[in-house]
Amino acid sequence: MRVLKRSKSIGMLVATVAAAGLIPLAAGQADAAPAAAAAAGSCPAAGTVTQGWHSGHDGVDIANSRGTAIYATGAGTVIASGPASGYGQWIRIRHDDGTITEYGHMYERLVSVNQQVSAGQHIARMGSEGDSTGVHLHLRTYASASASRGINPVDYLSARGVGLPCTPGSGTPGTNFTTWGTSVRVRADARLNAAVVRTLTGPTPVYVECQKHGDSVTAEGYTNDAWSYIPALGGFITNIYIDHPAAWLPGVREC
Repeated sequence: MRVLKRSKSIGMLVATVAAAGLIPLAAGQADAAPAAAAAAGSCPAAGTVTQGWHSGHDGVDIANSRGTAIYATGAGTVIASGPASGYGQWIRIRHDDGTITEYGHMYERLVSVNQQVSAGQHIARMGSEGDSTGVHLHLRTYASASASRGINPVDYLSARGVGLPCTPGSGTPGTNFTTWGTSVRVRADARLNAAVVRTLTGPTPVYVECQKHGDSVTAEGYTNDAWSYIPALGGFITNIYIDHPAAWLPGVREC
């Protein structure tokens, strides 16, 4: 439920919300979750698990079509991004808890070494580079940077609230929101003339990765130029249809 009308002045509205001590519904729900929820994980990619972790296979394979989005399973720092023997290309992320996740065989990398990434951030596109018999993500997980043998990614993700196979945008930590309204258009960019990539038929739980200023939109009695990027939907929606009183969402970085 929207509890405060969105103002044309973002600064005034944010100040009002802060003064009133209002918080989003998702944050209120998180109060009831165990402390471990802060280290929750994100789905690495949509697809079919074609091979699991065993003595001869130090990871799991998730198969899908070329170009399928690959996401960071948690927040952290990119410690490797580039060509790699066997993988063709790889990305390694050191997470805040010291664990390492490793992603291989992508045809396109979207992050670089030393870059800070958020949980659920789009980091690569699935491919079949290197020693590979088909398009897939090879995911490995390690207890630490010094570990020579990985740990079972299924167990690693399960401990962080993610089961395989999974749907991107689920099990995502950080700031979660819900949309409101019907026939809400998801656009390829924060512009009214950008292509519509999807239409939401009703309220939908979403993970907002970042937000940015774009075309000003007037709808439902509100005016706002802020747009939210939702990786699981592959596009942006105006913040008017994010069910939160603030015009500029608190706790969400700028794209």
